[in-house]
Amino acid sequence: MALSKARIVRDGIYKNLPLGRGWKSLLKSCEREKERGDTSRSKALRAIVAEIGVELSAEFLQGLLSRARQTESLLPGFDGIDRDATCRDLGGTNSPFENDVLASAKRMEARGVRGRAIVDKALNESIENLKQRRVRQIEQHCMANAGPKSKPVINAARDAVSAADSSAIADSLVQGQRPKAPRPNRDIDLDEDLTQVR
Repeated sequence: MALSKARIVRDGIYKNLPLGRGWKSLLKSCEREKERGDTSRSKALRAIVAEIGVELSAEFLQGLLSRARQTESLLPGFDGIDRDATCRDLGGTNSPFENDVLASAKRMEARGVRGRAIVDKALNESIENLKQRRVRQIEQHCMANAGPKSKPVINAARDAVSAADSSAIADSLVQGQRPKAPRPNRDIDLDEDLTQVR
């Protein structure tokens, strides 16, 4: 067991992470001390945006915005978003992220939020949920594969993911834009020891 954990740490615990390429790239950066910080934050934002790009259809978002705008002219107690509405009713693909956004939007409307604010707050809440789920998955993966030695990697991943501004991502999505992530700085240390997790 100890030998296999040592081998995984040396080879990179990011390689068998059961998440998409963007999340693996983030974890790889978090394993390298020099890439923690700006590089890992940029990769975290890219991973979040890429996953949302796959999970959130433009048709669903437009359908939700249309229903949310209807709530501005309704009296309190009347719903613009039908309680029984599904993602497919709004033109979506029924992805887990869309389901989370729709459930959140229904909660926001029930709390008295009106108009576009429903969508803004629902997206923000769902992006935060996505970030928390991915950090937990990365933490569980690192602990299972490398044990307590992976704490610095986990902390770096947690910091990078939490640095992504959920409300800015939500605002870009509502405006029909794909959020931009700065390119990571590619300084290479030829003498860096890549055989150890720090």
